[in-house]
Amino acid sequence: MQAMMPATCILRQRCAERDLAWHHPTVHDFHPMPLLNPHPPSIPGRAKVIVVGGGVMGASAAWHLAKAGAAVTLVESNPDSRSTATASSLGWVGASASSPSDNPAAFALRLKALEAFAALEGQLGPLPIATRGTLLWLSNEEETAAMIAEHQSSGTRMERLLRAQISDKEPMLAQAPPLAAWAPDDFALEPAAFARQLLAGAQDLGASMLQGTVDAVEVTGSRVSGISVGGQRLTADTVVLANGLGAQALASTAGVHLPIYPSPAVLLRFGLETHGLRHLLCAEDLELRPSLGGGLVSAADYPDNAESGFPALAARSAEAIAHLLGLTAAPALVSIAAAQRPMTTDGTPLCAYVGEIDGLFALVAHPGVILAPFLGQLCATSVLDA
Repeated sequence: MQAMMPATCILRQRCAERDLAWHHPTVHDFHPMPLLNPHPPSIPGRAKVIVVGGGVMGASAAWHLAKAGAAVTLVESNPDSRSTATASSLGWVGASASSPSDNPAAFALRLKALEAFAALEGQLGPLPIATRGTLLWLSNEEETAAMIAEHQSSGTRMERLLRAQISDKEPMLAQAPPLAAWAPDDFALEPAAFARQLLAGAQDLGASMLQGTVDAVEVTGSRVSGISVGGQRLTADTVVLANGLGAQALASTAGVHLPIYPSPAVLLRFGLETHGLRHLLCAEDLELRPSLGGGLVSAADYPDNAESGFPALAARSAEAIAHLLGLTAAPALVSIAAAQRPMTTDGTPLCAYVGEIDGLFALVAHPGVILAPFLGQLCATSVLDA
């Protein structure tokens, strides 16, 4: 029997609140801010690239482009927003976050993408990892065993743990299951801090950061010539749209349609300093991990009754956590936020030049955190080779 992962255990890419370090001038402050000059001096042979979007995907593209020698300006409209895909990502990085049989091609891509993290850490330094290793179990032993066998046959390093071994891994569990999967190579990071780390690295390599809202992609003849931000024009050889769902509206200003659609997700944070949780858990209708800054982080499906269902969702999640960890009282909710994840219509990452004009590149994918390092590198290679 081949087990399918329950909806709550399919990676939904929600993670920590964003706390990016940014310059905060407006476009009207360009003149006194040399770093934000809309017409920086051109260096012969050095491509001028504008990246739109300061989430994890845009940050990765900016870092890889700057590292490869491009003159990069990254533009983000609201770096402090908590309603973005990056801000609402759980940050689960690992092959066990999805089922191989659901989409074999997508699963193979994720396995390949995971290899990029080791190389990235070697260049950026330690990543903001909240925990390592994932424990997963399904509704019964048969389904859990089938899940483990499927992952093992697909190349995932996944182990079978019995109750005593599970309790050793997670002593705080009120009742360990008879069988669980252990994915030692998985980890959970804080995507906001990860994006900030990539952006800082890009700035160290000479990239410029600008806070502002992009009005349109500028086209001259048959190629992109830059963008319009608050009525002012920034020139570029290539514009990379890495701003999630917002990429669709911006591409349309250049007459290009992007095949993407929104899919909502919810991230909940609970204050619980003495929870004792050591690893990421996917079980009993929960995706749960410790936060790097203390407390617990949980991902959930968007309620059918939208935000009016948040209080009930928070209460159910808190009760489920208390039951799972054997707490005497439900943990207190610190925050709950939702965001629209950008999904491509065919499920394949959008990492390519788009439309019939030259110089417009789209970088949109889900799950963003897992794919960002790999696709950022692919973006840089594609842009600079072109």
